[in-house]
Amino acid sequence: MRAHLIALYGRLGVRQSLALIIVPITLIGALAIGLVAAASSTDEVARHHVRAGEQMTATLAQRSDLPLLYESSVGIAEIANSLFDNPLVREIRVVGKNGKLLFGRTQGKKESWRYPTPLADETAANEQDDVWLFSRRVSTARPTAVDPEMPEAALLGSMGDEVLGEVQLALSKESLFNARRSIFFGNLFIALAFSLASVAATLLLLRRFSTPLESLADTMHEVRAGHWVESELPTGPREIREIAESYQALMATLRQREEQLREFNEDLEERIRLRTQALQAANKELEAFSYSASHDLRAPLRAIDGFGKALLEDYGPSLDPTAKTYLHRICAGASRMSDLIDDMLKLSRITRYEMQVADVDMSEMAEAIAAVLQERHPEHRVDFRVTPGMVVRADRNMLRIALENLLENAWKYTGKVAAAQVEFGLVHQQHETVYVLRDNGAGFDMRFADKLFGAFQRLHGKEFEGTGIGLAIVQRVVIRHGGHIWADAEVDKGATFYFTLPD
Repeated sequence: MRAHLIALYGRLGVRQSLALIIVPITLIGALAIGLVAAASSTDEVARHHVRAGEQMTATLAQRSDLPLLYESSVGIAEIANSLFDNPLVREIRVVGKNGKLLFGRTQGKKESWRYPTPLADETAANEQDDVWLFSRRVSTARPTAVDPEMPEAALLGSMGDEVLGEVQLALSKESLFNARRSIFFGNLFIALAFSLASVAATLLLLRRFSTPLESLADTMHEVRAGHWVESELPTGPREIREIAESYQALMATLRQREEQLREFNEDLEERIRLRTQALQAANKELEAFSYSASHDLRAPLRAIDGFGKALLEDYGPSLDPTAKTYLHRICAGASRMSDLIDDMLKLSRITRYEMQVADVDMSEMAEAIAAVLQERHPEHRVDFRVTPGMVVRADRNMLRIALENLLENAWKYTGKVAAAQVEFGLVHQQHETVYVLRDNGAGFDMRFADKLFGAFQRLHGKEFEGTGIGLAIVQRVVIRHGGHIWADAEVDKGATFYFTLPD
């Protein structure tokens, strides 16, 4: 689910992504501010109602001292009834000092509330589900001066802090509920309107920022698709304009580089065409040389070899030993020259040969070559060990030529070893298969390893036959298959050849 949401978010544009983040935050923030303001306003209204109840209770207590002193319910009724003009007043009670109820009036349904016990000179308040209950003691107080028109004041003052009774007032919460509801929904409506205005302003601001970015992204998309588009410089914040200017400069540079690359490619194609023509001409010359080597050179060599052998057969008895030696050397030189021509032709054909790749069982092929070598030279016994199942993708004919040269080299250079061994197997190194041919023959000096795969390069003397072409042919075959070959050896301790044949 999380991955699906991340993928969905990744497909959104700049405007949609920012709107998805900013709009909910703006709405929640504005609504939260509205709710806090509504709660604060309703609390203030509640405190106002409490203050109003305390003030009415205090006023009732101040005006009820004389009626309580004389226990006159008429005087109390005049004062209390005037407070009933306030629709919040649910009940007023005035109780004398002996607990006698001097006045009691209730608006609406009569309920029995338990009023709080007041302290001296303080209004006690208690909150119920639907009303606030207030109560206050009424006591005598010594006046600072005696008014001649109010002789009762002197009488009251002479008593000194005597409790005359208690006034009780019940204030309805219904109007508070209505006021709270009005204030709450009013503030909520204002918050909602402010939220919508904030969202609209946010979307406009996002559009101002996202429109140039979207235009720039569309232009980049067209360029990536291979369509060069000339885009106008977008308006917007300074950073966006700088990005657009940098992009236009980059596009101008890319167009210039593309034009240069096109011209270079045209020039390169012309040079490739000329080089191809030259290469074709060289190949034709090489083919002519191969034809000449295979026909024109072979004929004189055959004549030299034939006449040399005829001289030995017809006039051998009459020739002295020195003359016979010369004739033998002439025949051997002609034969060696013929072998060199054959190897040169093989090397040439390997380079120009058109490969036909298929699955080849290299183990079976190596065992067949080893069997032929043993039959051809039974006097030299070699212990051939071949790992079975080495199947590769290669050209069968070319691979056979390479294996023949490698195995013939191993057989040849183990000629002076009593217990000759040749091993052909494979190892796995760094995610590729390396084929290994190891012998315990003459080996060679690794200081001259760079000459090992060169044409006509030999690291041994005349004690071993050869023209120096075999390993060059092996290297050509391996390279044409996309592999590489190398060797490791030590004099008189054998040699190991490694090669790869990628799939």
